[in-house]
Amino acid sequence: MKNYFTITFLIVSLFTFAQSPQGISYQAVAFDTNGNPVVNGNIGIRISILDNSATGTLVYEESHIKTTNSQGLFNLNIGQGTSNSGSFSEINWGINSKFLKVEVDPNGGTNYSIIGTNQLMSVPYALYSESVNISSLPQSIKAKSNTSEIIVVYTDTNAYGFYGDGNWSSTALNGNPIGAIATDNTIVVYTDTNAYGFYGSGNWSSTSLNGNPINAVASNETIAVYTDTNAYGFYGSGNWSSTSLNGNPINAVASNETIAVYTDTNAYGFYGSGNWSPTSLNGNPIGAVSSMNTIAIYTDSNAYGFYGSGNWSSTSLNGNPINGISK
Repeated sequence: MKNYFTITFLIVSLFTFAQSPQGISYQAVAFDTNGNPVVNGNIGIRISILDNSATGTLVYEESHIKTTNSQGLFNLNIGQGTSNSGSFSEINWGINSKFLKVEVDPNGGTNYSIIGTNQLMSVPYALYSESVNISSLPQSIKAKSNTSEIIVVYTDTNAYGFYGDGNWSSTALNGNPIGAIATDNTIVVYTDTNAYGFYGSGNWSSTSLNGNPINAVASNETIAVYTDTNAYGFYGSGNWSSTSLNGNPINAVASNETIAVYTDTNAYGFYGSGNWSPTSLNGNPIGAVSSMNTIAIYTDSNAYGFYGSGNWSSTSLNGNPINGISK
């Protein structure tokens, strides 16, 4: 029986600056074609880091042999496998976006099949700091800024926002900080239990998170943080809006105040008014493209368009999907 993997969450670890271990924490669940987890089995995994695009230059490649548990779950640290090409410690995280390609052999060998290629939306901060030689910064402090005169500095216990009128505004953080993301006039810091939004008026707005945080995406005052069970949208007015997710989250895409988070069964659109709009997906999701206020998600049988008014429109596809393009 052919096996495939569904990614349950991909999360970058928070490391200290001066002596940070070289690695990114990665966890996934393996299912067979009947939707049953592949339990207590040896699997071969090949991880590649690509530069600038999903088909970009290979900057690093490694392989792992892992054993799934009784739920089909496995864990690994990217950067600590058997190196096949390049050096993880020499990746320049500060130049160009980086993409993660995952290949597997469900029989534990090296007969790999491509599972997917996705952009690393959050760079491990300590690794980035080493690449740009700022490791002399205080160990517990991280910073995030954007182009709208607001800055956030956060520690392992608090976040501090600084804005155009010269004032600081602080908030206590619950949980362990995972990352931060910024877009026009809006910044979000998120932990493993909560998300904190900071916006142009100099105020903080928080929401609790259900599930394990996976990633965050942003575009034009609109930010979404999603876990393995829920998605949380933060927008210019300083409000949070949430929706539960059906299926296993795969990825998210953002463009001009419009965001779509999609799982292996559904897609959820978030737009400027602060509302979520869901649609079910037929087929296996392959990828997504975006342009202005418009996003398209496509599977092996259908394409689904989400646009500025917050509506979805779908069409069936004939043939095998290859790629999407936008302008």
